[in-house]
Amino acid sequence: MKRLKAYLTRIYRLSVNYSKQENLVWNDLKKLFAESNWKYGIYEKEKYIEAGFEIGKGKGQRFFYQLNNGYFRCMVNIIEHFPTELTTELFILAAHFNNLLNNGIVTISIENQTVEYTTKKDILVLLLYKGEIYNELLRHFKTSKDIYWAFQKLIDENEAPAIIIADLLKKIKEEDEENKK
Repeated sequence: MKRLKAYLTRIYRLSVNYSKQENLVWNDLKKLFAESNWKYGIYEKEKYIEAGFEIGKGKGQRFFYQLNNGYFRCMVNIIEHFPTELTTELFILAAHFNNLLNNGIVTISIENQTVEYTTKKDILVLLLYKGEIYNELLRHFKTSKDIYWAFQKLIDENEAPAIIIADLLKKIKEEDEENKK
């Protein structure tokens, strides 16, 4: 009976118009945050949620989750006000990430001196499977932490971008092996 209800719910969600589909996903997103213990603010008119999470040791950052034009976007400023003398290395590190990432993009704004990580996903999967919203938030958050770690290593230790990426891949592999135990 439970499977039939889930199936019928999906059929209904697919049958409604685009605007209603976006509102259904928006309500699912708000419900997820309402049921959590996270600190957040909802902006109804713009359809986005701003939440604060710890991205590094003792370093909090604002994450933005927005529904717009049929897409769900997750955004975070990884670095704010980077040293201009490291601009070339920052671009190289961002290029390495953009070559590795399946979902999302790391962008650098010279004007604002920021590094941002953004993911963009069509709302259709989120519309059909409510648990996917949480999964998308979690994927974005975990990747953001890795990106933050890498850019901090570049800024704090002036490590070469290729070595940082190699260290990060090794770190991820070790964490995966540890989680399998």
